[in-house]
Amino acid sequence: MNKLRSTHLYLGCVFAPLLLFFAVSGLWQMLGAEPGFLQKLSTIHTGKAWKDGSELSSVPLKVVVAVMAVSFIVTTLLGVVMGLRFGGSRKAAFVCLACGILVPAVLVLLRLI
Repeated sequence: MNKLRSTHLYLGCVFAPLLLFFAVSGLWQMLGAEPGFLQKLSTIHTGKAWKDGSELSSVPLKVVVAVMAVSFIVTTLLGVVMGLRFGGSRKAAFVCLACGILVPAVLVLLRLI
């Protein structure tokens, strides 16, 4: 139990700033709000080069992002396990998980129809 919580805590703290950056840059890309410097910062998120051919991404940054992605998967799964095992209500946790899967799936399916 303590090992799960510690792993979740430390991985979350290490990668929280980068995860927030990717979430925010994904949000402004989705909304189409990419003025000036935001568009340049988005190249880190998208891996696209600027018009002059330069880019902010690099191999070391790509390695950090890959480690972050794996750590995000691990911390998310640890959070789900902790929620199911140590939360107040297993039923409520399962309902939340089901909603987290079904609501986006239904919205995508409605868009496809």
